[in-house]
Amino acid sequence: VLGASLPHHILLVSGVAGLIADALSMGSSGFLAAKSEREVYAHEIAVEEEELRLMPDLEEEELALLYQMRGLATDAARETAREIMRQPDRALREKTQLELGISAAAMSPLREGWITGLSTAVGAFIPVLPFLLLRGTAAVATAFIITMLAHLGVGAARSIFTGRGAFRSGVDMFIVGLGIAGIGYLVGEWISRAL
Repeated sequence: VLGASLPHHILLVSGVAGLIADALSMGSSGFLAAKSEREVYAHEIAVEEEELRLMPDLEEEELALLYQMRGLATDAARETAREIMRQPDRALREKTQLELGISAAAMSPLREGWITGLSTAVGAFIPVLPFLLLRGTAAVATAFIITMLAHLGVGAARSIFTGRGAFRSGVDMFIVGLGIAGIGYLVGEWISRAL
C-alpha cells in the first residue's frame, strides 16, 4: 500500500483491515488444522481399537515386536505384551503410542485458533503502530526499521528450536522479510501506475 503512495488515513485503514483479516484467516486456519489433526487421530485410534477387538493374537504379537524394537528381550517382550493385552484400555493406549506415535491429546482447536490468530495480530500490528503515532516519511521509516528489527529478533529466537546460530537465523529471516517488503512495495507502485 505504501508503494501506491496513498494518503495517510488510507494507509492506516489498510493496515488495520489487513491486520484483522490476517489474524482471522490464520486463526481459523489454526483452528481447522488442529480440528483435522484431532479427527485423524480419533479415526486412527478407532481403527486400532477395532483391530485389537478382531485380531487380539496378531495385535499381541505386534506389541511384543514393538517392545523388542525398544530393546526388551524376546521372552520379556512377549510376557509384557500378554499382560497388557489383558487390559483392553491399556493395550489401546500402548498400541496407539508405540505403533502410531499418538500420545496425549493435542492442543484444543479453539486454543490453537486463538493463539495463532493473536500471534498473527501482534506481528501485523508492528508495522501499523508507527502510522498511529506518526505521519509521512517518519512513519514509513519507523515502520520499516521496527519491522525489520522484529524479523531479525524472531529469526534469532527461532535458533532456540533449530539449533542454528542466532545471528544466522536472524539474518535469514531479515533477508526474507526485506525481500517480501520490497516485492510488496514494487507491486503497489506498479498497480498504482497501471490504474
